[in-house]
Amino acid sequence: MKKIGKALGCIAALAMLASCSSGSDSQNNEQAGTVVVATDSTLTEDNQELLAFAARNNMLQIELGRLATAHGASENVKTFGQELITWYSDKQQELQTLAQQYNITLPQQLADDQSEQLKELREANAREFDQAYWDSVIEAQKEAVDEFDDELKRVEDTNASAFSIWARNTLQELRAQLVQAEAHELELKNRDGGITESL
Repeated sequence: MKKIGKALGCIAALAMLASCSSGSDSQNNEQAGTVVVATDSTLTEDNQELLAFAARNNMLQIELGRLATAHGASENVKTFGQELITWYSDKQQELQTLAQQYNITLPQQLADDQSEQLKELREANAREFDQAYWDSVIEAQKEAVDEFDDELKRVEDTNASAFSIWARNTLQELRAQLVQAEAHELELKNRDGGITESL
């Protein structure tokens, strides 16, 4: 009987130790989780404005791409437009995930000046469409590069938050796209210049 009593006592003691240990582990995990979230759960007002800007820019570039695939005269315009539709659709999904992480609501509509930009491009005649498209895309991309660049100047290089990593990667991709668009525009101008000279 004494042996059984001792055995039961040991089991009870072990059970108490296990529950204490489990509780402290869970508290440690909660504290660790709180620390992690606290270092990367808030955004400055400027950060939030960049997310909103990026959402509108993504929507604008998708619409520009759709116009390019529908009305572009050259294969360059149509192909580039389709590439931007794909890329900016992916970026919009990525941005939505990031915004949810920070509990930010993104705008669902374009700014008035962006809507006006699309309207002007829709009204361009067939002969002028390609040049008008490159002008619109390059203008939007330059603005985006400037916005991201200005915001990242305020972020320390050592900052490895989800926001700063996203912003740095996006800026690199935007710069590469801008170079590509400017090269296409130059090619169009050279081609049109050649046609004009031959006439």
